[in-house]
Amino acid sequence: MKFGVCITAAPAPAFLDHTAIVEIARQAETWGYDSVFLTDHYMTPNYVETYAVLPFLSYLAAVTSTMKLGTVVTPIPFRPPGMLAKMISTMDVLSSGRIILGIGAGWCQSEFEAYSQWDEDKIRVKKTVEGLKLMLRLWHEEEVDFNGEYYQAKGAVLEPKPIQKPHPPLWFGTVGEYMLKLTARYGDGWLPWCTTTPELYEEKAQILRSEAMKWGRQDKITYAGVIGQITAAELGHFKRHPRVIKWAETVEKYVQAGCEYALLYFHPYEYLKLMKKFTDDILPSF
Repeated sequence: MKFGVCITAAPAPAFLDHTAIVEIARQAETWGYDSVFLTDHYMTPNYVETYAVLPFLSYLAAVTSTMKLGTVVTPIPFRPPGMLAKMISTMDVLSSGRIILGIGAGWCQSEFEAYSQWDEDKIRVKKTVEGLKLMLRLWHEEEVDFNGEYYQAKGAVLEPKPIQKPHPPLWFGTVGEYMLKLTARYGDGWLPWCTTTPELYEEKAQILRSEAMKWGRQDKITYAGVIGQITAAELGHFKRHPRVIKWAETVEKYVQAGCEYALLYFHPYEYLKLMKKFTDDILPSF
C-alpha cells in the first residue's frame, strides 16, 4: 500500500498559502509519503483565488527530491494539448522524471467559459481522446503532423522528450463508463475523487479490470483514490466533501474495495498537524 497527499482547492490561498503548501510537500517527503498531488483549477463556483498548478509543481520539484508530483486532475480540453504536452515534458525533465499527469474531461462550466471554451459533455470527452492522442505522438515521435477534428499540428517537434518512458504516467480521474474504457486503454492509473464511496469504488474497479483485460493491460494500472477529507470531529468539514474521522477504518474499506494507492486529503486548516498524527498513528499499520 502506498500513500500520497492531496491538496485540494486548486490550491487556493484562502485555504493554504504557497508557503504552507511547500512545507507540506517537504514534510510529506521526509515522513515517507510517495507523492503530493494538487487539484488543477483556475476558478470554481466555490473559490476564485488560486495558484496555477503546473508551474507550482515545477517549483515543488526544486524543493523535493524523490516524491512523485501529480495533478488531480487536469482537464485535457482546457488547454491546447500540444502546449500541455510541452509543459508536462519540461516538468518531467526538471523533476528528473517524477511527474504524474491526472486526466479528466473537465466539469466546471464557469471556469471553461472564463479561460477556455465550454462544450457539452460528449464534445469534451471527444476532445480529451483526440488531445491525448496528439500528446502521446508528441512525446513519442520526432516530428508530428496531426489533423484532427479539434486539434491540428504541422511539423511539431517536441524536444526534450520526457524523462519517463514511454511517457509520464497518465492517471484518469473518472467513474464514467466511457472514460473508464479510456483508462483501460491508455491509463497507467485510476484516480477517482473523494466523493467515490468504497462501495462505488469496488463496483467501478471491477468494470475497469474487465475493460483492461480486453487490451491485455490488467496489470498496467495503479488503482488509486483520494481519501478524505481527513479531519477531526472538532474541526468539522467542508460539506461538499465527505468527512473522515475514522481514519484507519476508512482506509481499510478502500483497500478491501481494491485501492492500492491512497491519496490523503487532510483538512486544510490543520493540514500538517493531521498529517503528522496520521503518519505516527496510522501509516505503520499499512
